[in-house]
Amino acid sequence: MATQSPFQLRNMEPWTSDNPFLTRALAPVFDERDAADLAIEGRIPSGMRGIFMRNGPNPQFKPDDHYAYPFDGTGMIHAVYIEDGRARYQNRWVLTTELAEERAAGQRLYHSTLSAPPHANLANTNIIHHAGRYLALFEGGAPYELDRDLNTLGVFDYDGVLPGVMSAHPKVDPVSAELFSVQYDLETGELLYLRADKTGRIDRIVPFQSPWPAMVHDIALTQHHIVAFVCPLVFDFSRPGPPATWQPERGTMVALIPRDAQAAQDVQWINGPAFFHWHVINAHEEGDRIEVVVPWYDSFSLTGSARKLELHRMIIHADTELVEDQTIDDQACEFGRINDAYLGRKARYCYVGLRAPRSGETPQVGAFEAIARYDMDTGQKVVHQFPHGVTVGEPVFVAAPESLREDDGFIVTFIHEEGRSDGGFVILDARHIERGPMAVVRLPRRVPAGLHGSWTPM
Repeated sequence: MATQSPFQLRNMEPWTSDNPFLTRALAPVFDERDAADLAIEGRIPSGMRGIFMRNGPNPQFKPDDHYAYPFDGTGMIHAVYIEDGRARYQNRWVLTTELAEERAAGQRLYHSTLSAPPHANLANTNIIHHAGRYLALFEGGAPYELDRDLNTLGVFDYDGVLPGVMSAHPKVDPVSAELFSVQYDLETGELLYLRADKTGRIDRIVPFQSPWPAMVHDIALTQHHIVAFVCPLVFDFSRPGPPATWQPERGTMVALIPRDAQAAQDVQWINGPAFFHWHVINAHEEGDRIEVVVPWYDSFSLTGSARKLELHRMIIHADTELVEDQTIDDQACEFGRINDAYLGRKARYCYVGLRAPRSGETPQVGAFEAIARYDMDTGQKVVHQFPHGVTVGEPVFVAAPESLREDDGFIVTFIHEEGRSDGGFVILDARHIERGPMAVVRLPRRVPAGLHGSWTPM
């Protein structure tokens, strides 16, 4: 039986909406809880000890009519703490400056991304642990630092060195512990390469110009380069209507940024085929050949959906300046992860949220019906399909204690069960996900579908 702490935020007025981005698995929750000694179905693996944190949109006050996932909603962190075969749960809003203002006013003050200003730093996309700090990330603002109990400590601007915003998807090298990021400006088209050392000190800032204003939501890391894809979703705020249009005739421009770049002229630009992506699963290089694995969209629109979402391998030949586009699988997937110890190196296995619709159900963005494991050497795909009404988020890899092989470990994620008020946190054997969960930690409340998270060993 879960033990509920006496912690309780002042009452938050619940509300409902018929906006599909605020219903079912995407519907927000309206309180913050602590719960210990959670019930466990099955058994937590021996030696598993750490904290799983996941960020995602969870508006406290009812948004305007233009609210859309994944662009909007103040971030809420959901965390599961695993130690000695036991589990406890916490959730907290990231207490941004803007949310504090709205709480003081008792109403929404800031508008959704596709509405007119003012806009907020939502701190809602990712949470990482770097240089001893937990950072909630949103590419429209600076990071917010939290402690391990999810208390918001405030904006973290790298002692005033951070030039404005930071990417929601920086990459941390598993060997050097350096952090790498590329920020973008949709007005000017300027990109900014940033590097922080293992102590969290920014030691490299290199501005350079993109061929056109575009989102660079995620980047790839290799042992010698950062790879940024500038896709042909072109932003222009001077014209009426949607601020971005799909212009495939431009192709996709690939920026190869040396990790030790000093100036804009160090960046190599290569033209490749048109596509769109949100996320990068992994990349590695062998000489002048760089492979990047991405969930690949054939197009993108702010007001519609792509016709195709597939898993692709982009092969960049730096010497001949050619880009190959190879299909790995045509089944839709997103939120891919690997064993982070192999980030930027050749990894054999990756894990994704898989779109596998079931009869009688309407799929929701960000909520997947299955998890798949891909063997990138053999092409084999293994799938665990969740039961009817159950959807799952990003599958995060947790290395087993004293692991020897790349896939020695576990996949962890939250599940959402349609019609239930409680929630679940599942643990699967990364080598045999088809067998289903080894353990399900029952949570005192449902956890809405969200975005990205991380595992930090204790």
